Amino acid sequence: MVMRRLRALLATGMLIALVALVLSACGEPRGGGGGQEANKKSASGGPAHTNGQIAFRQWFDPDQTKGALFTMNPDGSQIRQITHPPEGWRDDDPVWSPDGQRIVFNREKSDESTSRIMVVNSNTGDERQVIPCTGRCVQDLDPTFSPDGDSVAFNRQVRPRIKGKNWKTPIFIVGLDGSDPHQLTETPKPHAPPAGPLDNWEPAISPDGKMLGFIRTRYEPEESTAIFVQPIDSPGDVHQLTPWKLNCQERPEFSPDGKLMLFRCLPKGEEGPSNLYWVHPDGTGLHALTHEDADKQYLGSGFSPSFSEGEGWITVGRTDGYGDEGNADVFRVLIEDGEVVREVNLTKSAKWESNPNWGTHQPVG
Repeated sequence: MVMRRLRALLATGMLIALVALVLSACGEPRGGGGGQEANKKSASGGPAHTNGQIAFRQWFDPDQTKGALFTMNPDGSQIRQITHPPEGWRDDDPVWSPDGQRIVFNREKSDESTSRIMVVNSNTGDERQVIPCTGRCVQDLDPTFSPDGDSVAFNRQVRPRIKGKNWKTPIFIVGLDGSDPHQLTETPKPHAPPAGPLDNWEPAISPDGKMLGFIRTRYEPEESTAIFVQPIDSPGDVHQLTPWKLNCQERPEFSPDGKLMLFRCLPKGEEGPSNLYWVHPDGTGLHALTHEDADKQYLGSGFSPSFSEGEGWITVGRTDGYGDEGNADVFRVLIEDGEVVREVNLTKSAKWESNPNWGTHQPVG
């Protein structure tokens, strides 16, 4: 089975002098903006940048069997639903195209029996499947755009040819029109260290298009995850960036300048604590950005388009959020000197809202 992990992303920033983006097109608007600020020290930064919207997923039910994608301005205003999955399906894992016109995402059966990679036009709501999941394919998950917007990378769960053998989850890339699908990662042989089966998940491509970051899961001696990178054109040249004991996961997003990779780690397991980390793609500078206990869970993260030199805004989802149940909300977060200095709750909903992705351009209406 595919290892399902809670994904949520957080976004903070200052509400002062934030200019609301102009949002047009079909959708279901919901007012937002403002939110609960949590200052850890005074922030010297200006307003959050408004050159892109934030896409995120909302669960409609406590069991997380129903969910759709939404977009909003970086101040939390003009929230609108942009996907409407069929009965028995749910949408997740939104990632903006570089031109800010489309969002690639995963549409999965509520029972997790199968899934497909979809693209939606953020203005019109028109959507289509990128590539069929047929033959030995069981699930296509965790899509992301290439920097030129012409291709989509994703991981595919493949049924073994021989009954009783391990299932495999390699990472593929395919043209946005479904052309030229091919595998990007190699699966280590079972006798190679670490022993046991290994799966690759949640790809991210560097801004220059040369490096692939991803999560690798091992199941022996116990299940754990780590961040890996490899050159796109050299699958055998794989480097591990985080130790297995840190159990680092969530899509390891590259910063806009390509100098950092952002993710979360759960050294004590899925119950937390879950904190944000970053590392340079060469494996140096592994650094914890947050140091919270299990009552406050950071579940994933993504950079703003203008983040640079190790400082700026990120968007993340975290618990506990708004409402009696402490559900996840989408936050905007300001990073200065490798530290979270301000948090703003953008969604403030009793629903579970998480897994945000910050687009690079304002969609054109």
